[in-house]
Amino acid sequence: MIEIAASPAGFMFRGDAGAATVIRKRYGDFSGGRKPVFLFEVNFKDRKQSPYKPAINVKKGSVRLKRGDFDCIVDPGTGAGRLEISPSQQSFDSFLRTLYSWALLRGGGCMLHSAGIVKNGKAYIFLGKSGAGKSTLSKLAAASSRCPAVQPPSRLAAGIEVLSDEINLVRFEKGTFKVYGSPFWGEMRNEGRPGSWPLGGFFLLKKANVNRLGTCTKSEALKLLLRCLVNFDRSHKAAGDVLRTAARLLAKARFSRLEFTKKNAGFLELI
Repeated sequence: MIEIAASPAGFMFRGDAGAATVIRKRYGDFSGGRKPVFLFEVNFKDRKQSPYKPAINVKKGSVRLKRGDFDCIVDPGTGAGRLEISPSQQSFDSFLRTLYSWALLRGGGCMLHSAGIVKNGKAYIFLGKSGAGKSTLSKLAAASSRCPAVQPPSRLAAGIEVLSDEINLVRFEKGTFKVYGSPFWGEMRNEGRPGSWPLGGFFLLKKANVNRLGTCTKSEALKLLLRCLVNFDRSHKAAGDVLRTAARLLAKARFSRLEFTKKNAGFLELI
């Protein structure tokens, strides 16, 4: 059982016990005991197609999630599915990202290509185009007050913790947004940890010579939010879900512009 963003998924592995063991170990911190929302029968099979961008196709009564190294059919009503996948941890991680990008959007949340940091019990999301500095900012935060001999890379002193340098999960619950920890990371390659935090706000990133906080317009925020929202489902319904989620975020969350320098982690004092 793997539980990410309060949505448990069960997996019944067939064949290649070694691959199953590696996967169980990798996602051990995210194991859950609640009734699964999804239940997959997993068959490991060497798929010769080169991996590429996933695709999600929704038809009446079923959803197909497919990439070069995996192919899955799931019943959205019962959550039961069949998954054929190459026996590799990387392939399984890509499948989970694809699955949860769809599941979150379907439930009023979203997966965002972003950096995420917790400060004093609230989660802050940093949005930016490729090269805007998400990984740089995350590494600066991780190095700012850590004692390497005592604490793992993602756990910091002074109320600071890096959630992810690449993917962050947001859910709408009881009238407010929460950010969930996940096993999805980028360059920092951290294992991640489960947990949830109230959403403190969003920042539009830009590298600069000084650390400075500024304002941004709703249109600027919407444009970048849509660019960073992870969605592989090209159906009209998914497009509507994306716009509704983005509109709700714009209405309920604070958006600011953050210019930061890679010389230090002084930007943490501004959030």
